[in-house]
Amino acid sequence: MKQVAVVIPLYNHAAYIGDAVRSVLGQTRAVDKIVIVDDGSTDDSMEIVRAFGEPRIELYTQPNAGAHAALNRGIEKAVGCDYVAILNSDDVFAPERISKCAAFLDETPSIDVVATRLRLIDSNGSEIAFSDPRAKWFASAWSVRRSQLELVEQLGIANFISSTSNLTGRRAYFLDHPFRHYRYAHDYFFVLDCALHNRLAVLDDELFSYRVHSKNTISVEPQKLVRELLELNVDLLAVLAPELTGSPNLRRALGAYHRAAWGNVSSFRADVFVSLIAYALGECSRDQMQVHLDAVMEFPEASEFPNKALINLEPGETQLRTRLAEKYSRLQRELTQTKAELSTLRRAWRESTWSRLGRKLGIKSARKIGRAPS
Repeated sequence: MKQVAVVIPLYNHAAYIGDAVRSVLGQTRAVDKIVIVDDGSTDDSMEIVRAFGEPRIELYTQPNAGAHAALNRGIEKAVGCDYVAILNSDDVFAPERISKCAAFLDETPSIDVVATRLRLIDSNGSEIAFSDPRAKWFASAWSVRRSQLELVEQLGIANFISSTSNLTGRRAYFLDHPFRHYRYAHDYFFVLDCALHNRLAVLDDELFSYRVHSKNTISVEPQKLVRELLELNVDLLAVLAPELTGSPNLRRALGAYHRAAWGNVSSFRADVFVSLIAYALGECSRDQMQVHLDAVMEFPEASEFPNKALINLEPGETQLRTRLAEKYSRLQRELTQTKAELSTLRRAWRESTWSRLGRKLGIKSARKIGRAPS
């Protein structure tokens, strides 16, 4: 059986680290190591960890260097383990997380990293009600999983994976793809790169609890997040550029991601990104640009017209088969269904006791009330 380590980056989470460790000790498949890297905590976090007296826990300390540094060090220290599951010190694993994620990796050698569905909990560990705006956002973001879009397109719309706590994978892959220096989005860069190379999978099981509280790193003003996501996407293109010439699949996946990213509901402003690219290209000489144009014109897809799909339509077929057309058709069907439901509600209202009473009393607006549902 493959050896599994759980890596926990720890920083000033004395209130939560106990729950995190207990959730690891309570796994239905026992882990072999629990590597905890304290990133310069100033509270009682380390004392709480030591109090467990658990021989599988390896506790390392370092001056504060950021979550990405703590994660990378923890993964390096998980010597001898085949798989690594990451758990942030304020989150909690479901009892079957390690068992199900490890089993999936065992059975799917083409995948290096797996994520799952999640639930939101508050500082006390209680599930957050749907009425909370954060719960609504997560529900909306995860709804993209019901679409026909590819995984990389889904991630272009929203970072529904949401956290490094949601990543379990092969230690060798983590070592080859260390987390980058971002403060807020090191998880997003990692999953995008992983998905673009078709090495990421998402299970529909709800296998970890993401804790939402006042000290979440993500609870910052929009400008910081928007700026970091712009930087992230610039870096992503720069990292992928050397591979593009030799990988048609990567070019296709990258194009699909960027088309989807125009509808991003996380923190990536694609409209601002285009302006950023324009500013950057303004510094590129015309001769340099010609060299780049010559290079991309070597791509086979550069020699095909996009209107090829229209030429190959079957007789009697008139609708352009694009995702936009498919979305329009779906919305039309949903609108038709909604109108039918409203008609049923209005009929039920007109036949109700209150509506009949209103008519008997001569209330002229009674019929209008029947149009209230919308």
